[in-house]
Amino acid sequence: MIKDRNNRIFKIPQLPYLELKYSTSFFECSQKHYHNMICIMALKKGSAKFIINENEVILEKNRLIVINPNEVHYSISDEKNKDYYVIYLDRDWYKGLQKQIFDSDDIIALPNILDDLDINKEYFNLFDVLQNSDDVIEKELKVFTFFKDIFNNYIDNKVFLKIDETTKIAKQFKEYIEENISSKLSLSSIAKELKVSPYHIIRICNQDFGLSANAYIVNKRVHRAKKLISEGIDISQAAVEVGFYDQSHLTNVFKKVFALTPKAYQNDIKQSIKRKINE
Repeated sequence: MIKDRNNRIFKIPQLPYLELKYSTSFFECSQKHYHNMICIMALKKGSAKFIINENEVILEKNRLIVINPNEVHYSISDEKNKDYYVIYLDRDWYKGLQKQIFDSDDIIALPNILDDLDINKEYFNLFDVLQNSDDVIEKELKVFTFFKDIFNNYIDNKVFLKIDETTKIAKQFKEYIEENISSKLSLSSIAKELKVSPYHIIRICNQDFGLSANAYIVNKRVHRAKKLISEGIDISQAAVEVGFYDQSHLTNVFKKVFALTPKAYQNDIKQSIKRKINE
């Protein structure tokens, strides 16, 4: 399925909302975090453990694991596994797709476990088409069909599990962090700007985001850095722009969240784009 097994990250220039990841084995992401993406994962052999919103979920053969946007998670490796596949989809694109189908302004959560052999087979077929086909329209149709099949089987129109609802203060905190991501932030300065106590910030972050205030800020920074690096920004520059102390600090966090270094990610993106241009 994968022509170049040394290349672990794949981008499709015509489908910027999508990213693929392949590893010969599963590498754990030990730091508690969340993504502004939907992540769908599969293994060909062995198993791996995820903790999603404090619940233990096992990834194994013939099973897909779904991590919805904003679901706090981390993972634990099993050395006996092999061939790990991930499809990431941008939160806003995914939200737009659900709005077209369900007329919902919020993100509707999928189950974290999909035990369906047909869906599992369709997933690997989708990954193969996305990675190897030259037909962009075929790729788009495969993505739409795959999610349509999942929605038909796993979303009940009468029981929408929405995950995008937070308190007013949490929204203000989120907006402030996004606007000041490169600044040296402190609880006291944030609380002063939002006109609440530092203790209130701590409580709101744990309640609405499932992370401490510091973990939330670090999570925002590492994801912003990842985006900048994918756009061609130098790693050291990206580190400074999102508020890390230096490139070493970014690398340390990046490895814990994405299970590879920023440099490896950058190289894979460059090779992926170069390969598509040369085809």
